[in-house]
Amino acid sequence: MNLRSRQRGVALLVALLVVALAVILVAALLDRGELALARTRNTLRSEQAEAYALGLETYAAQGLIAALGSNEPDTHASPWAQPLPPQEVPGGVIRATMQDLGGCFNLNNLAPASLGGDPAWRPVFDNLLGALALDPNLAAAVENWLDPATAPVIEAARYLAQPLPYRPRGGPFAHVSELRLVRGVDASVYARLAPHVCALPPGTRLNVNTASAPLLQALLDHATPAIAEALWQNGAAHYGSSSEFAGQLASLCVTLRVPLALLDVKSSYFLARGDIVLDGVPFTFFSMIERGFGGVRVLERSRGADDALVVAAAIGAEAGTDDATGASVH
Repeated sequence: MNLRSRQRGVALLVALLVVALAVILVAALLDRGELALARTRNTLRSEQAEAYALGLETYAAQGLIAALGSNEPDTHASPWAQPLPPQEVPGGVIRATMQDLGGCFNLNNLAPASLGGDPAWRPVFDNLLGALALDPNLAAAVENWLDPATAPVIEAARYLAQPLPYRPRGGPFAHVSELRLVRGVDASVYARLAPHVCALPPGTRLNVNTASAPLLQALLDHATPAIAEALWQNGAAHYGSSSEFAGQLASLCVTLRVPLALLDVKSSYFLARGDIVLDGVPFTFFSMIERGFGGVRVLERSRGADDALVVAAAIGAEAGTDDATGASVH
């Protein structure tokens, strides 16, 4: 092979290398451009979804304001409780639902009396844990988490000794998902308990029209699930007053575990949920709304579904662990 042939071979290799580098550069630029486009699109869709969520929040607030002057009790059949059917919007669809938080057990009612709690709620929570087949020691764990006198001293040592150490709050729950941090509350326990509990300002009353059957059972002495189902009326309970509810108990041979003054048929706290799908991407928004005589106000906003609850429930269904009692607390 002469010198000219070698030079041609080198030139060919250099040309191939230049072409390869050019292809790599162009591919990188295209990839970066697509990434930037996707990032921009996602940002715009996120902002668009947030705007829709605020609109749904306003819609929910108007429904609550419309019922503000009514003497009708709050039930699952109330106008505000009716879901908004799917509505088509540019690029996707939106829907909304409203949940009455007055029908769930307020964990912050277990706080010390100095923080607005009431010891009368502890037997109810004990009963609720029993109705859900959960460890009864969880009640003490929740109370200790809420107690500013106990949490920083006795409880702190237990939490700091865990593989992932952290300190207990020592005050009211800021959000119901905080329950997942309490000793003994694993994913399966949370999945069972979360549908029946919430985190509201201490001192709230329980709406017997929107309470679940296990929670109604927890309110009563010696009540069976069948009795609770009868009072729940398949979710269609419509008691005109707490006294009317209490009047049904004598014929069922059960009594209340709490003073009648802790029960109600009207609610002050609601959770509005907006489900938005844009370009096939789902967005979920929540707004906690307080309704009072002065109108309504939004107390907090959050984004994203409760994945811990959804995943745990799905795992339990697949594994057939509906009768699991969860982790024990010591």
